[in-house]
Amino acid sequence: MHILQIASGDFFSTYGGGQVYVKNIVDELVRQGAVKISILSYTGNADIQKKTYRTCDLYESGELSDEDFAQLLKEIGPDIIHAHSHKPQACSIGKKLHIPVVVTAHHGGIVCPAGALLNSRDDICQTTITHRNCLRCVLRNTRTGLVWYPMMRLLPERVYITLGKILERLPFILFVTPIGRAAIHIQNKHTEWQTIVNNCALMIAPCEAIKEAMVRNGLSEDNTRVVPHGIPLPQQIPPFPSIQNGVRFFYIGRICYAKGIHIMLEAFHKLTSPKAELHLIGESDNKAECRYKKKLQTRFRQDPRIVWHGKTAPETIFTLIKDYHISIAPSVSMEAFGLSIAESLANGKPVVATCNGGAEMQIRNGENGWLIPTNDIDALHTAMQDITEMSDSELFTMSANCHAHPIADHCKRLCSIYVQVAQHVSS
Repeated sequence: MHILQIASGDFFSTYGGGQVYVKNIVDELVRQGAVKISILSYTGNADIQKKTYRTCDLYESGELSDEDFAQLLKEIGPDIIHAHSHKPQACSIGKKLHIPVVVTAHHGGIVCPAGALLNSRDDICQTTITHRNCLRCVLRNTRTGLVWYPMMRLLPERVYITLGKILERLPFILFVTPIGRAAIHIQNKHTEWQTIVNNCALMIAPCEAIKEAMVRNGLSEDNTRVVPHGIPLPQQIPPFPSIQNGVRFFYIGRICYAKGIHIMLEAFHKLTSPKAELHLIGESDNKAECRYKKKLQTRFRQDPRIVWHGKTAPETIFTLIKDYHISIAPSVSMEAFGLSIAESLANGKPVVATCNGGAEMQIRNGENGWLIPTNDIDALHTAMQDITEMSDSELFTMSANCHAHPIADHCKRLCSIYVQVAQHVSS
């Protein structure tokens, strides 16, 4: 069986959990040898470049027109497409060419026009995609958008869309163009989602919460499978270090608002223990994220216990965290999986995480970590304070309970799904 894996952007990127996941499953599927793999990677190349990665054909490209995408699929000739990005295009063209498409939902942006299933009150969204429900959240992500919201919400959706189409034909106007196109952005997301719903052969949800969000927005429950991600496990787990010299908390991931870094820093800053430390491993990617990081660094610059490590090569992260104790995953938005949680557990590090979807699939409260409400400084501070008062033996026991789902078992499950989908199509 021949599977085309459509990567989340650049196949070799380590920016987000989705990118890392795709490379992990490709490496493991190649190792198991049960299926043939080809890869489509979106690198921005003007022309399609065919390369080789291990035993796989690797196609690197920029954005493809539907015609070029269909032509490439005919050249590759897969039995099944597994889409991790460009999902609407893969689903629509795949169905036209009678190639079943399996889609993995890596984050809330698959249904959410604002991208994170995080509403304007910083709660995880529990509504459906509509202009009325989504406008405030979309405008919130645009500079000065909330200032305009009281006026823009009075526009009928049809009028707002017409305004956006007019602005699309004009040169870009700072603030005005993105605010004026908000209704079109919501409409486009709804159209993209319906294309996926109507054309995918099967949807894979890494956690129950993202499945519920998709079913709430029209996906058939029978057409969905909850399959938690797996990760490569370390060959050896380092001994859990003593906390006699203070607890070293750490965070791994993007430095952005949706990850709740501000909540974590406020909670940690309130700790009275002078020996406690908080290490942040990761970087911001765009202008908004960089502004957010700079604001936080300025706000907490007087606390020497907070250490910013910046971007760190993946192969050195586990060496870096071996002397740390407790991982913090403070996301305020929905996490479909939580790669940093899995990697921390795999290395014997208990995790304090918000109840954001993926965390509940991995953490057993009080056994291998702690689950707390999202967007709650006091709850996170209390958890951190309690941890600083624990004994070595208590934390050693929790460390021994830390385990992650192995990538080998996960890929065997994927292969089983591929076979089921192929059999369903042929029947």
